[in-house]
Amino acid sequence: MESTDEHAMESETDLISVLPGKVLQHILSFSRIRAIVRMRRLSRRWKRVCECLQFICIDYRDFEHWKFEKFSRFVDNLLLIRSKVDPHTFQFHWSHYVALNCNDVRKWIGYVVKHNVKVLDVNLDNYDKSILPCCIFTCRSVQELNLQMGESPHEDYEHKGLVLPDIIKLPSLKKLTLCDVEVYQISLNQFIGQSPDLEELHLINSVTYVDRIASKVLKRLTLDGFMYGPNRFTISTPHLVHFECQGCALQDVSWGEQPSLESAHIDTWGHTYDGDSEFIGVLLSAKKLALFGSGIKAMLEKELPTCSVFERLVTLEMGKWCLTEDFYAVLRFLQLSPRLEKLTLMQTELPQAAKKEAETNAMPIDGMAFQCPHLETIIIQCSKGDDGMDKLVNVLVANGISPEKISVTFYEDIKKMALTESIRIRDERRKELSNFEKMVKENPEWIDESRYADSNPNTDSDEYDEEDF
Repeated sequence: MESTDEHAMESETDLISVLPGKVLQHILSFSRIRAIVRMRRLSRRWKRVCECLQFICIDYRDFEHWKFEKFSRFVDNLLLIRSKVDPHTFQFHWSHYVALNCNDVRKWIGYVVKHNVKVLDVNLDNYDKSILPCCIFTCRSVQELNLQMGESPHEDYEHKGLVLPDIIKLPSLKKLTLCDVEVYQISLNQFIGQSPDLEELHLINSVTYVDRIASKVLKRLTLDGFMYGPNRFTISTPHLVHFECQGCALQDVSWGEQPSLESAHIDTWGHTYDGDSEFIGVLLSAKKLALFGSGIKAMLEKELPTCSVFERLVTLEMGKWCLTEDFYAVLRFLQLSPRLEKLTLMQTELPQAAKKEAETNAMPIDGMAFQCPHLETIIIQCSKGDDGMDKLVNVLVANGISPEKISVTFYEDIKKMALTESIRIRDERRKELSNFEKMVKENPEWIDESRYADSNPNTDSDEYDEEDF
């Protein structure tokens, strides 16, 4: 047992480690696992903290220069040093460009499942059907499951994504994300039926052979990517508050028990809409809407003329069609949105040859006016050199919108800013890792995590000290 004097001395030099356990664990959840491991040599308190680590987040980018054998021993020992505290989160993100031993992955996942993990996040980029152990899908403790498996290898002609097992029973599951996974109706029914608290469902680039998504408790639903299977499917989720749909043809989606959504993001393709049910009815109670694409435009033109008022709508994003040639849907929406505060319009410029056809097919806007007394911000996004912007701005100004409230941003600048930010984050990550490596060399009393990994001095310059674990 360490003395009071020792604990006091540690506390004077290390203010972070004396934080309450839950707070400290939350802070460590944002730290790299290699840095956390090194902290074990700072004090006895840090050693106990690392042995009780509840958030195990492993990203291949922190180990991309390691041989897999070395990395495998690192993870093995990381799990072995743990005390009896169960892990809360196990996150394992790996690139298919780096070698991976499937047996090791199964072993690690099996360990955390056996020890009551609550959040399981596995991203393996290029899937192998044999990688995931079936115990994932019968884990009684997991509350959040995120499987991102990438597309199947080219030699697997039979399947397009991860194949789910026959038995699925996750009684504690609250949030499910499946990316590049084959989802059949029977599998979906098991997820929903055997998970009574499932409130979030996200299907991303998944192959879905379903004709119905039905749940009495689901609150958030995402359908992102091109969906296969039946041409049409029904959503029956009366308590849904957020709906996101990208890539599907809007006319393939119909509603059973209609929810009253608080927000929605819909970006669809298709130039026609012949939906059987009134799609816009589920949007009437929303506070925030993002509506994009030719499919949404066709739906709005069909249903907005007889639509009720959007009494609660505060934020609206619309576009991804040629607004300067067909502005009807926007004007009609503004007529029906008396509380609107922020409007974002995304303009898509048509080739010169297609402009005449667009003008011919456009809905008439002569005599249309709107009143939005709370509208304070209008953002127009377009390409540089788009000569239709003046026309768009003039329509808004003619309806009483002050030019000072209108700002125009260009896609080229947005893309450049996003690229700059991505490079900045990447460089900061590399710089941080480089600085930490330098600090370790300057402070030999700190532990080098490579000792956790390699017991063979012939394979690496680092020596292995069993006592460091």
